[in-house]
Amino acid sequence: MKRFVVLDSFRGLCALSVVLFHTYVVQSIAELEFFKNSFLMVEFFFILSGFVLFHTYRQRLNNTVQYKDFFISRTARIFPLHLFMLVVFLILEGGRKLAELKGFSFNEPAFSGPTASQELLPNALLLQSWLNTTITGSFNYPSWSISIEYYLYLVFGLMAVLARGNKVKVFAVVSLVSFITLWHGESLFKTEIFRGASCFFAGAVLYVVYDKIKDSELRALDFNLLEIALVLGAYRLLVSSVDHKGIYASVLFCVLILAFSFERGVISRFLQHRVFIALGTLSFSIYMTHAAVLFVFKSAVIVLSKLLHTDLTETLQGHDMPNMMKYISTHSVWLDNGVVLLQMAVVLGVSVVTYKYVELKGMQWGKRLTRRKDTPSNSMPGAVL
Repeated sequence: MKRFVVLDSFRGLCALSVVLFHTYVVQSIAELEFFKNSFLMVEFFFILSGFVLFHTYRQRLNNTVQYKDFFISRTARIFPLHLFMLVVFLILEGGRKLAELKGFSFNEPAFSGPTASQELLPNALLLQSWLNTTITGSFNYPSWSISIEYYLYLVFGLMAVLARGNKVKVFAVVSLVSFITLWHGESLFKTEIFRGASCFFAGAVLYVVYDKIKDSELRALDFNLLEIALVLGAYRLLVSSVDHKGIYASVLFCVLILAFSFERGVISRFLQHRVFIALGTLSFSIYMTHAAVLFVFKSAVIVLSKLLHTDLTETLQGHDMPNMMKYISTHSVWLDNGVVLLQMAVVLGVSVVTYKYVELKGMQWGKRLTRRKDTPSNSMPGAVL
């Protein structure tokens, strides 16, 4: 089965962009306008997941037995790392509580707000983005999109089994209705649900378009110019201030994914380097572990500030938060960027470990349960990554 190597590379780069989005260091590249808008990379993850999942399962979801294998495979792909990181956050909250008893202060008290005890069970079940009574960005806050994506997987599988020959039409209707809901901005349900459904099912429909034209010559297209134009267009859109930017970005990402699925242009050749392929492989771990790594870094800086009797933080308005929060600030452009590079290096190092000892173990567990040695494992979100 074809693997979309370039799209995997994009997924890795998008995961790193999300890391920088959550990296609050005052005088660093993380504060560039592009990275301050990289929350929209989640739309890219949703679309790519729908695209790859339909590619993988379009002819393998026809009955309840196949759906059972699908359910086990998806659960084994998502839950081991998710639950592992939830335990890590519980340990970190315990450490924060001990630090508070010694006089240190953080953005919020330990085990309160997004890390309160009532948020634990919804997080464990990946329901935090679906229930109006829960905080979407609670505990390991990037997992909000995994919460959406996991249950979209299950709905996708049910639609494929029940709708059979009409499944693509159903996907298109769900995507369109979700986009319309986002455009109007009013709903009884959380906005994140419609962000996920609109993009995920658009990705599934997009694969149908790809499948119909993949064998065409397409000689009239200059893929070098097309790829460059799409990347520049995506950059320009992300740094703009237009209304409904998420919807426009989703449409542009669909075109970008379709173009790069052919892997014919100069940027595609560049992204086939083993470094980018490795990033794609690690993308789920990068996405799921980075919040914990960044938390440890910021906590260490707060402790160091007290020990050195000099403030290495600034309280500013967070670009993705409604309240004020602590930023790391060494008062040096070079040191601030050095901190960011060190954070990124640690995230990558941790991701290698979790990929090897958590992700792969989970996939192996899923394969044993389904007794299928060819169970696909490359349709990770953003990742959902």
